[in-house]
This record gives sequence, C-alpha cells and structure tokens, in this order.
Amino acid sequence: MQDRDYAVQIELKKKELIVDFSLQKVGIKDDLKVFLKHEFNYRNRMDFPFSAEGLGQRKKGHFEKMVHFKKCHIANAGVQAVFDEVQAWFESQKDKLDVFDVVKTTGTIRYATIRSSFFSGESSVTFILNLDSLKIGEHKELIAGFAAGSKVQNVLIGLVKHNTDQSATPAVEVVKGSAYISERLGEKVFNYHTQGFFQSNSAVLMDIIYYIKDKVGAEYDTLIDLYGGVGTLGISLMDAAKEIFIVDNNGLNTSAGARNIEANNCKNVKFFEADAEKSSELGIDLAGKRSIFVLDPPRNGIQRKVFKYIKNTLPEKLIYVSCNPRRMAEDIKILSEDYELKDFAAFDMFPQTRHIEAVGEMVRKSKE
Repeated sequence: MQDRDYAVQIELKKKELIVDFSLQKVGIKDDLKVFLKHEFNYRNRMDFPFSAEGLGQRKKGHFEKMVHFKKCHIANAGVQAVFDEVQAWFESQKDKLDVFDVVKTTGTIRYATIRSSFFSGESSVTFILNLDSLKIGEHKELIAGFAAGSKVQNVLIGLVKHNTDQSATPAVEVVKGSAYISERLGEKVFNYHTQGFFQSNSAVLMDIIYYIKDKVGAEYDTLIDLYGGVGTLGISLMDAAKEIFIVDNNGLNTSAGARNIEANNCKNVKFFEADAEKSSELGIDLAGKRSIFVLDPPRNGIQRKVFKYIKNTLPEKLIYVSCNPRRMAEDIKILSEDYELKDFAAFDMFPQTRHIEAVGEMVRKSKE
C-alpha cells in the first residue's frame, strides 16, 4: 500500500470492503463513508527489535535480517521521540550491550516496545530481555542508567524465553514510573497496561466513539460491552444506559478497567473478567429491559455461544466494531435473521496498510 497515493489507498480499501459484503449478500452503499485522520505519524505503539546497529524492523520475508532507519513514518511524534532516545542510548552503550541473535537464539537485549498516547503525551518503553541470558543483571543496570536520564515517564523490563518471539509480557519490572499509562479521549481518561491492548490510532478512535454515540441514540436500561478491553467504548457510552456491563477475559484489561471506572466516576459501570462466550452465566438480568450490545470481537469474529446469547436475549440494537470486515460480513449475515443493518461506516485506523476498521449499526427486526 505504501507505494500508492493515500486517496488511492482509501478507494482500494473501500472496494475490497464492498466486495467482502456483497459476497455475503449483505448490502452496503457504494458511497461508503470512510473516516480518516493522519496519513502518517499515527501509531501509538511500535515494537522495535534490536540488532548490532540498534533499533529497526525485520525485513519482510527474511526474519533474520533487519531494516534500520532514523525515522518511523507511521509512529506518532511521541513514539519517535522515545525511539530517538533509545537509539542514542544504544549507540553510547553499544560495547556493553549483548544483542539477541534470532538465528542462534542467544544474547540478552531483544526489543524496545514503545508506547506514547497521542492526546495525553504520556509514554513508556519496555526493554524485552532474554530470560535465559546470564547477563540480565548488568543489562538491568544499564537500563536503570537510561531511565535516570530519560524524559520517558515509564521504563520497564520484561523477560521472555529464548525460544519465543514476544515483544510484551505481563511479568514486568517497573524501573521508573508505572506499568500503566493513560490516554485522554474527549472528556474521559483511560488507563491501559503497557503490556496490554489499546487501540493503536487514538485520533481515529475518537471518530469511532463519536459515531457510535450518535448511533446509540435513546437511553437504554442496559448496555453490555462484549470484548470490552479497558472499557473504552462502554465507559464512553456510560450516559446511554442506566447500567453498563463490560466483559473482557484479559486480566490486564480488567485491572485497567477498574482504574478507569474510578478515574471517570462511573457509578453505573461494572466489569466482568470473563470470556464473552460465558456472558449468559454472568447473572445479568435483561428481562423486560431495553438493551443494547456493543460487540468488538478479535479478528476471528463472534463465537457461536455469543451468537446464541444474542439470539436468546434479542437486544434492541447491536453496535458491531471490527478490525476484520471480511469476517464481520460473515457474522452480519448470521445476525441478519433477527437484525437489519441500518448504518455502516469505515474508519482508516491503519493508514499505509491494507487493514481498515468498520462499524455497523444493527436494529432488531419487528416481529409481524
């Protein structure tokens, strides 16, 4: 995609999305709305492997080879600033650092995983080290020296096995600051774990939130946010229902979610650490209530038991958010037995790639 003009990229993504939906006989308009922000400098997270020359990215099709650069054009300004600091530190300590060799699976320092919230400006860097190295202690000392002189608010160390390729790990040691960083989205503040999930493009995420708020409409009794992450959508919609339930199966997300409930003074929001497939077992009473579900599943889409839960409860409206529109089209085809796709829009969350985010508003069909 990167060799094409941005306007051409958008048209190609639109055409592919329309084809995916037409194959499922799910109609979306040819004049599909696509919301977009920055063509470059948008990502709030980048995972940079180390090599003998410092930070870079692996060459496509050649995992053992690295491409080095001074500027990452898809990273936001905060990520780039941390990149510059880490690269300068690497060059100053090069003779003391034991870089991991991915072919031999030996060495110590493996990744610098950098995050920088677009609106709040808060940043972190996690140095990923080889758990099986005998030189961890001396590298921890070098990283402590980096942290002491760095402008980065949060510096962490993570240890991973030599025979894995992980650039994040829940078991981290905080060298400076905290394991959590925050982002401000409109009037709300969201904490997320440096090793956990958060949407990679905060500016486009704001467009998604505003779009969903508009589509949710009237006040409901109950809103259930399935696959809820740290509560970004559920908490942003806290005024749309008397009670909000957010379901996510990742402990890092739910612990951040507890912080977000407190930070945003959410009196009507409750988190469940559970698989979305077990939503029917959570004791949420929907009998006689106006309800709405927000669905933001992973790339493999909605699971069978979640379809069953929707079928059994039949909320008035569904808001479906997807990073995989092809699978989304398949899921909407299944849901179309009981729901009509009322509105649909695409959001270019990932410029310079083939990927695009999509949001669909589905309303329950009337029973005649």
